[in-house]
Amino acid sequence: MVVRTRFAPSPSGFLHLGNARTALFAFLYARAKGGRFILRIEDTDQERIVAGSEASFIEDLKWLQLTWDEGPDIGGPLGPYRCSERYDIYERELKRLTKLARVYRCFCTPDQLDQDRKLLSSQKKVIKYVGRCLSISEADATKRAATEPFVWRMHVPDGAPVTIEDSIRGHVEMQREVIGDFVLSRASGVPVFLFANAVDDALQEMTHVVRGEDHLSNTFRQVLIFQTMGYKTPQFAHLPLIGAEDGGKLSKREGSLGIRDLREQGYIREGILNYLSLLGWSPGDTGKTGEKFKPEELMKLFDLDRVHKGRALFDFQKLNFLNQQHMNDLSLAELERLAPPKNSAWAPIWKDALALVRHDAHTVQELYKVEKFLGQPDYQTDNATKILKADKSKQALEKGLQYLKQSLGENKALEEGLKQSIQSSGKDLGLKGKDLYFPFRVAITGVEAGPELVPLAKILGGQEVVHRLERAIQFAG
Repeated sequence: MVVRTRFAPSPSGFLHLGNARTALFAFLYARAKGGRFILRIEDTDQERIVAGSEASFIEDLKWLQLTWDEGPDIGGPLGPYRCSERYDIYERELKRLTKLARVYRCFCTPDQLDQDRKLLSSQKKVIKYVGRCLSISEADATKRAATEPFVWRMHVPDGAPVTIEDSIRGHVEMQREVIGDFVLSRASGVPVFLFANAVDDALQEMTHVVRGEDHLSNTFRQVLIFQTMGYKTPQFAHLPLIGAEDGGKLSKREGSLGIRDLREQGYIREGILNYLSLLGWSPGDTGKTGEKFKPEELMKLFDLDRVHKGRALFDFQKLNFLNQQHMNDLSLAELERLAPPKNSAWAPIWKDALALVRHDAHTVQELYKVEKFLGQPDYQTDNATKILKADKSKQALEKGLQYLKQSLGENKALEEGLKQSIQSSGKDLGLKGKDLYFPFRVAITGVEAGPELVPLAKILGGQEVVHRLERAIQFAG
C-alpha cells in the first residue's frame, strides 16, 4: 500500500501555527513511509474565502519546502484538487446515496430548527435534528422541492456506536442517537464540508487523514458516509490542540500567529519546522542528545505513533532556542543573504559584523542589532552620560587615545594597540575593572554591554575608533 496523506486548507485565512503543524505532520508521515503528499483546496464555502488566501498558503508551504506530489498548481491523476471544481463529482455521489435510500430532503426553516434546539436544550436532551421531514414521502418531497428550499440530510438509523481506531487517541466512539440525521448538501448543489471532504478523501485514495482533534465530531459522521457508500475508511490521526505555556488557550498574539509573521520576525525555515515538529510529537530514542533536528532527519524519524494525546504547549523561548541552533549552522554568506545590509556604506564590513553578533541572535532580525554599533554612538542616554562624566573617565580616554595614536603611528595592529592603550591608561591612573573598561566601551559603542570591543574596533577601523574617542572626550567635558 502506498501511503497517501493530504493537507486540505480552506482559503479563508492564512497559514497559522495550527494548520502549518497539520501540514507538516501529514507531509512528514508521507515522506517517512515513502508515500505521496497531496494539497487540496477546500473552497466550497465561497462566502468565507479571503482574497489572496490560496496564493498565500501555497507560497508559505513552498517556503517551508513542504512539497506536494499532487495539487491544484501541478495537477495529478485524481484531480481536480480544488473543491469548487469538483461539484459534478459531489452531485454524482449524492445521487448514489439517494438510490441507497439513505438521504432525504429536509424543508425545515431556520426558525423551526432554532425552536427545536431551544426545546431540546430546555429538556436537557441531546441537541440534534428531530427527524421532522424523515416521514415525507418521496412523491411529496419531489413536489415540494419545486417551490420550497431544502437541504439533503443523511439518515442515521439506530444501531451500534460509530467507532474510530485513531492513530493518536486509540479507540473512540459515539452513539448514533447523539449524531442524529445530518446535512450533506444544499438544494443549490453546494455540499457541506464534511460530505465533500469525505468524498474527496475516498476518491483521492487517502490512506491516512491527519487533522486537529477539533474535527473529531465530524469524523464520526464521515465514517458513516464511508461505510454507507462502500468507501475504504482511511486511518485517522487527530492531533492535540496547541495551548499556551500555562496550559490554557493561546493568547490572541500566539493563536493568530502565522508562518508569514514568523518569517517577518526573522525565524528561518529549519527552526520553524524543528519547533513545529515537537509540538505534540517526540522522536523517541534516536541515539542523539538534544531536540535539534534537521528537516531531512525529521522525514526519516517521524511516525504518528509518537504523537501525544495531551495538548501541545506553545513556548516562544523554545522556538527562539531552536531557531538560534539552526542559524548557527548557516555560513556567513547564507546569513548575509537572509540579512543584507540596509546601509550600503556597511557592505564591505557586513559579514564581519554579522560574525560578531551571530551567536547571540535568536532570529535573523536580531542580527540587525549590530547596526547600532556600526552607527555613531549616542552619549545622551542616562547610563552613557553617567559613565562618561564619572571621575577619571575623561582622563582615561585621553591617555588611551594618546597611546592609541602612538601605536597606530608605529603601524601596530589596531586590536593590539587598543588593548594595550586601555591597559596602559588604567595603569597610569590606577583604574581597573568597569571603572576602566566602561568608559572605552561607551565611547566606542554608546552602551556598557554588547559585542566584544576589540573585534568590533577592528571592523570599524582605526580612524573611526580615534574619531569616537575624540567625540566621547569632548562630550565628557
